[in-house]
Amino acid sequence: MMQINLVLGSSREKSLGRRVFNYLKNHRHDFEQQNAVHLNFLAVGDYQLPFFYEDVAPMNNQDRHLPAQQQAWLGDMEQASGYIFITPEYNHSFPAVLKNGLDYLAFQTAKKPALIMSYSDNARAGQFGGVDLTPVLTRLGMTVLPPLVGIGNVQKNFNEAGEFLVNAPSKDFYHRKLQQTVEKIAFYSRLFADNPFTPQS
Repeated sequence: MMQINLVLGSSREKSLGRRVFNYLKNHRHDFEQQNAVHLNFLAVGDYQLPFFYEDVAPMNNQDRHLPAQQQAWLGDMEQASGYIFITPEYNHSFPAVLKNGLDYLAFQTAKKPALIMSYSDNARAGQFGGVDLTPVLTRLGMTVLPPLVGIGNVQKNFNEAGEFLVNAPSKDFYHRKLQQTVEKIAFYSRLFADNPFTPQS
């Protein structure tokens, strides 16, 4: 079954993104059944990756050997056919822990689709972090699907366990939006996998 990776780009224990991440995880069975995919949940901070230090750029290293934990990150990313990156905004960009994880990649994510989901504690939904992430994913060969998915006022809608608050003002809107996000990445992941681009010259 086709695998979609949902990647939480914050390592903060109390990250608001964990609420959205947990919501998707709590309802994974429904999302998987509706879209005939397997959802794999990865928090980049869980891999405990050191700051990228390799002497040769990954894309230029034909004889690359990494410690087990770093190789596990590469393997987990390579197995997916599509990605949803869940990121906050830190000073108009995305977190260093996510950039560091992406710097370890070479061709594991190439020719696959990705959606960016940004979030925040206000109505702007961390949009600058998502916008800044786009060229990095593109450089790694991913096709970033528009538009950016923004989840604003997270603390007013989701509790820490990943369920909607009783009086969540945007419950119906965000339930539908998250449902459509999974549906969209599943569609394009299947489309890309079934129709790989092969240069004719």
